[in-house]
Amino acid sequence: MNIIQLRDTLFRGGIEVLLLDVCKNGKTKGLNFFVVTFNEGDLVNDFIENGIEVIKIKRNKPIDLKVIKELRKIIIEKNINVIHSHQALEGLYAYLATRGLNVKNIISHHGSVYPIKDKLVMKFLIKNVFANIAVSNSYLKRLKEEESFNTKNNFHVVYNGIDGSKLEKADGNLKNELILPKNSLLLGMIGNFNNSGRDQFTICKVLPKIYEKYNNVNFVFVGGWNNGPASSYKKCYEFCKEKGILDKTFFLGKRSDIGNILKSLDIFVYSSNHDTFGIAVVEAMFCGIPAVINDIPPMLEISKNGEFAKIFKSKDEDDLYNNLSQILDSEELRQNLSFDSKEWAKSNFSIDLHINNLAKIYRS
Repeated sequence: MNIIQLRDTLFRGGIEVLLLDVCKNGKTKGLNFFVVTFNEGDLVNDFIENGIEVIKIKRNKPIDLKVIKELRKIIIEKNINVIHSHQALEGLYAYLATRGLNVKNIISHHGSVYPIKDKLVMKFLIKNVFANIAVSNSYLKRLKEEESFNTKNNFHVVYNGIDGSKLEKADGNLKNELILPKNSLLLGMIGNFNNSGRDQFTICKVLPKIYEKYNNVNFVFVGGWNNGPASSYKKCYEFCKEKGILDKTFFLGKRSDIGNILKSLDIFVYSSNHDTFGIAVVEAMFCGIPAVINDIPPMLEISKNGEFAKIFKSKDEDDLYNNLSQILDSEELRQNLSFDSKEWAKSNFSIDLHINNLAKIYRS
């Protein structure tokens, strides 16, 4: 079966890394993937090095008739059975390029909040494509209740998949890189500062109290930032500077060695304003890192209502402090969470399970 994964850009991000893992591992399931992109990005070479053909179609304007024509030509020449897109513009191009062809159009819904133009496009596409995929049950509910999408008929929930073998190969040497004492405990969060999605500031506010109580604790924030109005990096950095805790709080920026980061942590902490799945949390579980996460619906879903992670009330720094104290005070609790959450993640969020579920939809 020949499938196109259609992506606007291939810059490193959660969706792009997932697509790379799907394309790499899909071959064993009889799925032959091509990647078509309108722009390049820093992950292009990763796809190519793994034997995945990447085809670039230059787009000069939002709706470019030449792109539709060229995409249609590729679909016919490569004998494509399925075209799988991941945002509104991609989905629209896929829909227009496949008119009259026996090709299944599938859209995965990853995003958190749809701009008005994308929302209108999606409302049209949802009822006109072969299948829609939501990355969690909680996000499917949000699409219905907050975006007013009709999710009754052709929607499926397919959890994102983690390539555990990739994480297992990582070294976990971040403590050496930061020149931390051997007895130090390293806590951390992975998530960009670029928009309002993540909530690093609640974590920042609790750090002075944590450092006062536990002098061997350090914290790392991993994720990129920009100078846009929605970026929270400056607010977080200035707070930590004002409190005099920059010697124990590290802002590492964007990193590609996520496995190394995770395997270096003793506890993973995650705070989010809104989310759809929480792939960084599941990756931490795969690495056996006990997690402390906030109580928004997707986090409750991936942790089975807190059975496999410690849960704190969103924006409540006191509750976060209490949960962190409990897990820092109990090595037994950390070990139990480490083992149980890893088994849970492997059973429910593996890349093999993800690809099997995709294949069922592709072949249905």
